[in-house]
Amino acid sequence: MPDQDQMRVQQRILADFGEFALRSNDLDEVLTEACRLVGEALGTDLAKVIEIESAERTLFVRAGVGWETGVVGHVRLPMGERSSETYSVEQGTPIVTPNIGQEDRFDFPAFMVNAGVCGAVNVPIFLPGGKPYGLLQVDSRTTWQPDEQTIEFLRTYSTILGPVIDRLDKIHALGRAEARNETLLRELQHRVKNNIGAITGLLHMRLRKVQSDEVRDELRVVAERIEALRLVHELVYAAKGTDRLPLRTYVTQLIEGVLALHRETPVQLDTCIDDVDVSTDTAIPLGLILNEFATNSLKHAFKDESGCLRIDARQREDRLWVRIGDNGKGLPTEKSASRPGTGTGMALITGLSRQIGAKLEWTSDNGTALCLEFQY
Repeated sequence: MPDQDQMRVQQRILADFGEFALRSNDLDEVLTEACRLVGEALGTDLAKVIEIESAERTLFVRAGVGWETGVVGHVRLPMGERSSETYSVEQGTPIVTPNIGQEDRFDFPAFMVNAGVCGAVNVPIFLPGGKPYGLLQVDSRTTWQPDEQTIEFLRTYSTILGPVIDRLDKIHALGRAEARNETLLRELQHRVKNNIGAITGLLHMRLRKVQSDEVRDELRVVAERIEALRLVHELVYAAKGTDRLPLRTYVTQLIEGVLALHRETPVQLDTCIDDVDVSTDTAIPLGLILNEFATNSLKHAFKDESGCLRIDARQREDRLWVRIGDNGKGLPTEKSASRPGTGTGMALITGLSRQIGAKLEWTSDNGTALCLEFQY
C-alpha cells in the first residue's frame, strides 16, 4: 500500500513548486528551488538540474543544492557512452542506480564520488514538443532503491519542470530580442540625428556665404524646418526606448531655436504648456506647424520691433488644444482666412494639420493666433 503521509508530502511539494514557478521569472532561481523542494520531499541531501549543451555534447550542472562550491554553475560533463545521464535521456525514462560503487554500466564523475553519493536517480526533462532539456538528478549518501510511488512522483515533477523551463526560456529570449532591437533602434536614431545635424550645419555655412537676401531667407526657412526634425530625433534618442516626447521641453527648445536664428528681431517667448507627452508621429508635424508660424511672425508681424510669442497647450481628456500667437500687426483685414507669408508656408501648415487630424482656427485680435485641437 502506498504511504499516505508520503503521498501528501509529495503532493504539497508539487503544489508549492507550481506556485513558486508562477511567481518567478528567474530560471536559475526556479531550478534551485525545484532541487530544494525535491530534497525536502524525499529526504535526500543532494539534487541538481543538468542542462544539455547540444553544440558541445556536454551536460552542464545548471542548478543544485547540497554541493560544494565550484560544482553548480561550473561543472560540465561529456555525454559519453558510459554516462548514466546520457543513457536516461536516450531511453526517455528514469534510471535508478541504488549504489554507484557497485554499478558496472556507468562511470560517475569525481565530484559525485567526493561528495559521498551512493544512490542516484536520473529523470529526463523534456520541453513541450519532446525536445530533451536535460535531467533532474536526485542523489543520496546512502544506498537508495526508490519505490514505484517515488519514481512516479519524480516523473511528474520533471513533467512540470519542462513547460516551466520552456516558458522562462521564451521570456528571456524575448527580453534579449527586445534589448537587441532597442539597441539597433537607438543606434539608428543616433545616426539620423547626426545626419540631420550635418545637413543643418551645411545650410548654416551656406547662409553665411550667400549674398542674396531672398536666397538667404529661403535657406533659413529650410534650416528651421530641418532643425525641427533634428530636435525630435534628439529627444527620442534621449528618451531611451520610448516613442513619446515631453511636449513642453520639445516646443520650448524648438521655438527658442527659431528665435536664435532671428536675433535681429527682439521677441520674447512665453509658454504655458501642460505636462503631457506626445508621440513622435504627432510631434514632428506639430513642431513644423509651430515652427512655420513662428518664422512667419518674426518675418512679418514685428517689423524689427520688440514683441512676444506665446504658446499655450492644454490637455482636454483625450484631446490636445494648442495655441500659438503673437502681439504683432495681425492678419490683413481683406483676407482674414489666411496667414501673411509665403504660399508654401500656408500650404505646409494646412497639410500638416490634416496629417494629425487637427482643426485649425485663425484669429486676429491684438496680433495673430493659430489654434489647433486634435486627438493625441
